[in-house]
Amino acid sequence: MLRKGPENVPASVTVLAFAIGLLLLSFFCSAVLVGESGNSDLGLSFLMTISSYVLYWLVLLVNGRANRLLPTISSIMACGSLLSISQVAAQVFLGPFLSINLTFIIAWLIEIWKIPVKGHIIARAIERHWYLGIAIAMTIFIMQYVAYRALLGSAAN
Repeated sequence: MLRKGPENVPASVTVLAFAIGLLLLSFFCSAVLVGESGNSDLGLSFLMTISSYVLYWLVLLVNGRANRLLPTISSIMACGSLLSISQVAAQVFLGPFLSINLTFIIAWLIEIWKIPVKGHIIARAIERHWYLGIAIAMTIFIMQYVAYRALLGSAAN
């Protein structure tokens, strides 16, 4: 069972509902335990997260793998949410013991780790080499980041 990949996740609404639950839990944990800082907006972050799933869906469509939408998005959403919860845990539990900078670096490393994880999932879904999957995930991450910063800046004005 542990050798199965993300392409073996069942195309099930129940699995998607579980992944959505994890996503909502990760945003709730982030809002309650970490809160919004002066340079963040959870609503905008949620919108950017949803937009990334649309981009992954477009990648599946372009590669003729639209039938893999449910398991792929469920896998990306669940894994990303678990890593987001890990980020919150790192900030909450390590923050009192480590410097703010070191805690931020650990949280940022967890954020960066999402890229190869999501890249692996999308690569397996479109049956391409994992390098291409990481390139796709990195591109989506950069697009998300740029759009988030641009919208955050325009919201501040």
